[in-house]
Parts: sequence; C-alpha cells; structure tokens
Amino acid sequence: MSVFRLLFQCIFSPRLNKIYEVGPIDKVYEPKNLERWGDQILTSFGLMWSFGLYAMPFVSTFMYRRSHPLADQVYGLSKMAAGAGIVLIASLVARGYSRASNPIYVEFIRTLNKAKVHYSSDSKQQLLKYDFEFWAWPVDFDINTDVSDGGRKKHLVIVGRNESARGSRELLMALPCRLLSYILAHTFALKLMYPGSISILNYAMGSTLLQGRVDLIKKGGERSKLVTADGNAIDTMFVDQRNKSDNGNILTIACEGNCGFYEIGIMGTPLSKGYSVLGWNHPGFGGSTGAPYPSQEQNGIDCVITYAIKHLGFPENQIILYGWSIGGYTATWAAMHYPSILSLVLDATFDDVLPLAISRMPKPLEGLVRATVRDHLNLNIAEQLVRYHGPVLLIRRTDDEMVCVTESPDVSGTENTEDNNVAWNRGNHLLAKLLTRRYPYLLRGSPEISLLRKFLSVSSSHARRSILDQTGVDEDTCLEMIKQHLSLHNGAVAYPSDFGADFELPDRLRLTLFLATKYMKDQHSQHCTPLVRELFHTGWDPASLVKTP
Repeated sequence: MSVFRLLFQCIFSPRLNKIYEVGPIDKVYEPKNLERWGDQILTSFGLMWSFGLYAMPFVSTFMYRRSHPLADQVYGLSKMAAGAGIVLIASLVARGYSRASNPIYVEFIRTLNKAKVHYSSDSKQQLLKYDFEFWAWPVDFDINTDVSDGGRKKHLVIVGRNESARGSRELLMALPCRLLSYILAHTFALKLMYPGSISILNYAMGSTLLQGRVDLIKKGGERSKLVTADGNAIDTMFVDQRNKSDNGNILTIACEGNCGFYEIGIMGTPLSKGYSVLGWNHPGFGGSTGAPYPSQEQNGIDCVITYAIKHLGFPENQIILYGWSIGGYTATWAAMHYPSILSLVLDATFDDVLPLAISRMPKPLEGLVRATVRDHLNLNIAEQLVRYHGPVLLIRRTDDEMVCVTESPDVSGTENTEDNNVAWNRGNHLLAKLLTRRYPYLLRGSPEISLLRKFLSVSSSHARRSILDQTGVDEDTCLEMIKQHLSLHNGAVAYPSDFGADFELPDRLRLTLFLATKYMKDQHSQHCTPLVRELFHTGWDPASLVKTP
C-alpha cells in the first residue's frame, strides 16, 4: 500500500476504540496527540451540527430582527463557514497523518480492508478483535439480498380517526393541525418519545456503551451489522449458548426501551438463565442508523428475526420475544407476524402510548398531541398483542413511575396522589384487553371487568390473596375446568375462545382472576430496575394442560 493511499484511507477511516487481546486482558486504543486533537475537533463539529439543526429557527429569527443589512449578515456567515472549513480540513489531515504513522492503527486498517474485500468467518473473527465506529463495519446480513421475499408481509393495525366520516370542510380546517403535527413528529416529539436517539446522549454515553460491549464480548458475544428493507443498518449482539446450557437452544430476542441499548439493557436476565440472546439497537440508537419511527422499527425487528431464523439457524418455534417498556411495540408487532414463536414476554409495558403522551403534556395541547401520535407515532401495543395467539407473560412493576396515567378517583375508588399508584398502571389495561379478546364469554360484562380492575389495583400479595379467597378462587378447580374445556376441543387452543359460555357468574369471576394470575406477574420495583431472574420464563400456555396425541 502506497504512502498516499494509506494517508487517504486513514483520513476517512473509523475511530478505533478498543483492541480485544487474546486472554482476559483488553486494552483501550491510545491515539497519538494529533489524532486525539483531530478527533476532538471533528466530534465538536458533529455536536454543533446536531444542535444547530434544532437551534436554526431561533437563530434565524434573531438574525432577522437585527438591524444589520442582510448582505452583511450573509457575508459574516460565509466568513465563519470558510474558517470552519479550514479547521475541519486541517483536523482531518492531522488525524489521518497521525493514524498512518501509528503501526497499531495501520494493522487495524489492513484487517478491516481484508474483511471488506473478502468477508468470511475467518476475517470476521479477526475483525472482532477490534471495537471501532460501527458505520465502517461490513454488512453481515442484508434482508434485501439474502432473503427472496424480503421478510414477512406486514399487517397494518390502525387505531385513530375515521377520515371517511369527516366532510371536506372538516378536513380542510384540520390541515393546519396536520401540518403542525407532522413538523412536531419529525423534530421534538420523536426525541421526547425516544430520547436514546438523541445524538448528544449517544455521545455522552459512549464510554458506558463501550464497556457494555466489552462485557458482552467477554461472554462470547458476536457483533453484526444487519441491513433492513428500508436500508437502515442495525447494530446487533448475539451471545450463543447452544450446547452450553439446557436453555441454550432457545433464542431470546431483546427489544429495548426508549432509552435502552443492548450494551446496557435487558440482555442480562435471559443470559443468566442460560438462553442464547440476540440484542439489537433501535434505529438511531448506538451504531444503528435511521430514526425510530414505527415503520423503521417494524423493518428493524423484522430484519432481526429473519436474521435469527435464516442466518443463526434458530427455528421460529424456539424464539422468545422479550420487550421491555416501549420495546413492547416491536415485540408485539413481531409476535403478530411470527405467530409460531415460543413465547412473548412483555415487561413494564403499556397498552397504548397516547394516554401516556397526553398525561405528560399541557391540557390545551391534547388535540395536537392526539393528532401527532395517531398520525405519526402510533404505538398501539394492545391492538397488536391481541392478534397474537401464543403464550404470553406480562410483568408489571408495582412501583412503576413511567407507565402510570393518573386517574381521580382511582379504579379502586380511593384517592391516591402518588404517580406510581399501581391502579393507574397501563399494564392493567394491557392485561384486560388481552383477556377480553381471548375469553370474550368469560369477561362478558361489568361485574367481571370491575372485579378484575379491583384485583389489579392492589399491589401487596396479602391484599391480592384476600380478594382471591373472597371470590373463592381455587387453582386446582380452575385448572380442571380449563382441562375439561380443552378436552372437548381435542386439546386445541383457539382464540377468541368460547370458554365460559355456559358458566354462571360466580365461576366466571373466579376464572377471570385465576387467568389474571397466570398471565401477569408482579415485580415489586420501579420501572428501570432489572428484571429478576426468577420472573423470566416462557409464560403460561393452556395447551400444556392437555397431552395431545
């Protein structure tokens, strides 16, 4: 490689963060002074550009109101831009020269170039010794070329306004609100809903994310780049525990929260139970490109599951989808499209993002918030969940301060001013919608729904046990009734079920509470506390009660 070619490559090559040595010791890559200086300047430019995109309207207004002529303002801006350009070019050249004179970095560039020319398992193993900026990582899986059908055909779930019922005059009057909601959705609203996509936050958490990747690599993790149907690059980490534990042949796909990354997220709990785990970052999070709009989120999880089945070799019926908080959106979307998965686990998840969004914004903006969410950021988790008919486990945090929407008076009939009152947890609505859709003959009226809401409004195990005892819930009796129903249907489970169609009210009340205890488990903690190991499992499946031939 010629000197000039090497210098050119080093100018535009990725930042090297860490070198994974053979053995327990790894070391941080130490750039030389010129490279460190150049990186700092370029990073500052990137942060200023990111900040400037949001500050531009305010800066433009300020400049317009100044008394200086427009020509003078344009001339001043052009001088500033020219000076910034000179500094930018000088930083690039200085960084490239420093890298080209560093034998450690040159060896890394040669390894990267070799992998790009001929990407194989051997070259990838050599590349896995380095941690560097993810944009330069070779593509491991492209759903557009590696899969003939390009993933599953999407089912659209619509929850919102019925435009056909509105007249042309009403639609015309709504245009300004529509335009404003579009602007908000593509600027501030998305960042408020997914703060992990804010570039400044990604930069601030860089060292923490790096350490998280180091820990996963030491556990046998393998980093890969996936390309989605819309061209986004998804940053993934796969920890293979096949042939290492009893649960290793089952893959858990972890869907993180709105400020969660696989490096520091929910992968730890299923790993501790011996499952193989595939973590991925939302579009716009960490090394992933794009932005976490619903369509890009759907393409992201679709690509991840396709990669797990086609490339990693896990059958669909050996996959657990594990969604935490807002990650329940992608998890339920995937469950709806991949109905043969082993199980769906939803932890600290809500039913619909709209009530949460309205509760956190000023009351006069409710109409605008509603239009923004329904038209652009419609995370209707419950509507997707009820279209999946497999095993489900819902986990509710009893002190959850994030997914509660204040009601006054609360559903238990008492005043409570605490924001994390369990009676206001939107997970209650998620469970109620699931049970109502799966067992419509069982939860057919207000007595069943009222008792379920009362049961879910208490968090202490003693109070819950008291309600169960007062209702006469006996686990053995309830299980026997379910077994008898399944035996009449040759052990088949189909939803919506006619279970409970011939039951009297007392039996329906008992079975409603019994099913609630099976589908939902409580963890006495706040929203961001890691899930305890004992609560992570495949959930309850009625079909397991009857042995099929």
